[in-house]
Amino acid sequence: MTDEVIIRELNGLDEMLAVYPLFRQSNSHLSEAAFRERLSAMHAQGNYRCIAAYIGERPVGLSGLWTGNQLWCGKYIEADHVVVDTTLRSLGIGARLMAWIEAEGERTGCSVFRIAMVLGKERTHQFYVRNGFFDDGLLMVKALSRGAEEFPEYVSRPAGPGLEA
Repeated sequence: MTDEVIIRELNGLDEMLAVYPLFRQSNSHLSEAAFRERLSAMHAQGNYRCIAAYIGERPVGLSGLWTGNQLWCGKYIEADHVVVDTTLRSLGIGARLMAWIEAEGERTGCSVFRIAMVLGKERTHQFYVRNGFFDDGLLMVKALSRGAEEFPEYVSRPAGPGLEA
């Protein structure tokens, strides 16, 4: 099966927008309009790219990727939202996407390959560990007023007795 998989970079916003049906498999809450708005803004920043895995003409996996620089590590590459078709998981497609991004990081002189993931997704966590990633930090999140409805789990609550900062 994975011999049939071809990974290629999506060129331009229209190609990126065309993968929305696959993206939606893991983000059913995000409307197509919101996807278009966010992806357009990300693409406009100039350092966002997207790759997709195909079997024939059918997209079966995708990932965004960013490059940047931070003081702690220098230049990095980061996968952004890896998705594999729910009917084709555990067949190596996700690993192929990760290998493509890793090779691109090596090619472009990055020091580290990083990924952020939501806590509580054990299968996702195991996938990244199998692909050589280490737990080396914790991403802390706080919803701002604009994000409170979409991310109620990240809305600050008043500290209870004995829980003051």
